[in-house]
Amino acid sequence: MKLLLQIPTVIVVLLILTIWLAGLRLVVVPPGSYRLTATTALVFQGHGYRLLDSPQAMCNRPAHPTRDCDAIATNKLAKTALLRLPYSQWLYEYTEPDRSKQAKLIGETPLRSSIE
Repeated sequence: MKLLLQIPTVIVVLLILTIWLAGLRLVVVPPGSYRLTATTALVFQGHGYRLLDSPQAMCNRPAHPTRDCDAIATNKLAKTALLRLPYSQWLYEYTEPDRSKQAKLIGETPLRSSIE
């Protein structure tokens, strides 16, 4: 019985290590994006991306402040895509592409302004 549990555990651990070391990532490209059609791509060497990411979400992070970040990220994505899957709106929303617009400092919230 113990052997039956150890084999799947070893397989899962090896799969996770392989995905991490190879830099495999799922990147969701929305409709109307620069150069690519709407798709979910499996990307290798995607160490600049999160495990599930989109070019818009990556460009909204403080580490990538350039104007043409979306174009650069999409060009890189086009070169490193291993597999293209159908577009998923749910996965795209999960990447939080407009998080920087939603995230406000505590001092900027309407509730705090009304208390002062």
